[in-house]
Amino acid sequence: MTYLKPLPTPTIANGEFWDGIKHHEFLVPRCDDCGDFGWVPYPACRTCQSESLTWTQVSGDAHVYSFSVVHRGPGAFNDEVPYVVVLAKLVEEPRPMVVLANMVAECPPESVSIGMPIKVVYEDIADEDITIYKFAPRDV
Repeated sequence: MTYLKPLPTPTIANGEFWDGIKHHEFLVPRCDDCGDFGWVPYPACRTCQSESLTWTQVSGDAHVYSFSVVHRGPGAFNDEVPYVVVLAKLVEEPRPMVVLANMVAECPPESVSIGMPIKVVYEDIADEDITIYKFAPRDV
């Protein structure tokens, strides 16, 4: 089956992130000087401005920070309506990291709520040599 939705285009700035996703690891930049995690990929630490960053695996555990139920999706996304787009706050701190992704289709929109515990899950896209991430409910 042909995948009809847009796919990410890895770049120099985010290539390590997408390599991690391909290996089912959620990587974020971590400052070698102050230890804060950062999101989104950026050439310097947002806390101390150090340019010494290391891509570091985090748990992928999060809580729903905000969400929207989509009833009219663009292009191939329309075949899956209604679906939920989630802003999720990763549990790693001290700097909050809020990540955007779709919720898995198996999670009914009416079951999603602010503060709900969720986790990153991975979807390998057949014939495309790329993996994307989504969120799914987390057993607490």
